[in-house]
Amino acid sequence: MKKAKLFITILLVIILGMLVYLKDDDQDFQNYESDQGDLIVNNEYIKVTFLDIGQGDATFIEFQDGQQMLVDCSIDARIIEALGRVMPYYDHDIDYMMITHPDSDHYGGCTEVLKRFDVKNVVYNGLAKENDQMWVQFWQTIQDEGAEYFEIESEDVWSIASTTLHFLYPDHSIADDSKIPGKEVESNINNTSIVFKLSFGEMDLLMMGDAEEELEEYLSGTYGEQLDTEVMKAGHHGSGSSSSQEFLDLVSPSSTIISCGLNNQFGHPSLRVLKRLERLGSNIWRTDLKGDIIVKIMTSSFDILE
Repeated sequence: MKKAKLFITILLVIILGMLVYLKDDDQDFQNYESDQGDLIVNNEYIKVTFLDIGQGDATFIEFQDGQQMLVDCSIDARIIEALGRVMPYYDHDIDYMMITHPDSDHYGGCTEVLKRFDVKNVVYNGLAKENDQMWVQFWQTIQDEGAEYFEIESEDVWSIASTTLHFLYPDHSIADDSKIPGKEVESNINNTSIVFKLSFGEMDLLMMGDAEEELEEYLSGTYGEQLDTEVMKAGHHGSGSSSSQEFLDLVSPSSTIISCGLNNQFGHPSLRVLKRLERLGSNIWRTDLKGDIIVKIMTSSFDILE
């Protein structure tokens, strides 16, 4: 009889412990099923992961309602392994895939993503590279996917869950004219990048793609103090051709993310850019040194984890 009572007591303690664990695990977010059986997530924050994919860009955004956006796809199939670090094995859908511009270290892995996942929406800057076989294959895969296609060709504001995406550039059709407005000289491909500002509550994240100094100058003159932000992903992997002093003074990020590969052949990030950021008092986070960098954006604060 005593053994039975002891067994019941132990069982109750185990059950109580499990209930406490589940309650604690549910403090950050609540999951429930909609009438359609879809899993809905109500987070108190947005989670942005700057993936360590070597030299290149890939950023995974998880919105408050569980929707996901992949911004750029690295240079090749390594993006699949990287996504495995942030997506559960049973998740085969990506709501948005954004390709900022057609540099191979940004779109090279997108074909693999389109083959492995059901991508619902594709966002692109519209620049064609019809003489590049890799780009042609990538473009054909987009057509085969049948996803909703959006081409950024004007300043625009989107709302996803409780998050605002303010598309700052391109503010004209890149397909028709890839030059920066007011410039007579043809822009290099980096300066066709989609640049957008993500806002959640009082917090802002500025995503610069591979934008260089000429585009920074145009953005500064066009948007001014609207560029002020808490977190910035530095343009062009921290290259010396980006992150000019005048632009950094205007943006004044308290934290800066640099996506680059360890000991890469381009010398990214530039020592000059690092010094500028240090003088500004911006905390620097590098994927080549830290691996995946996670930014949790709350309505009035943010945390950065590695």
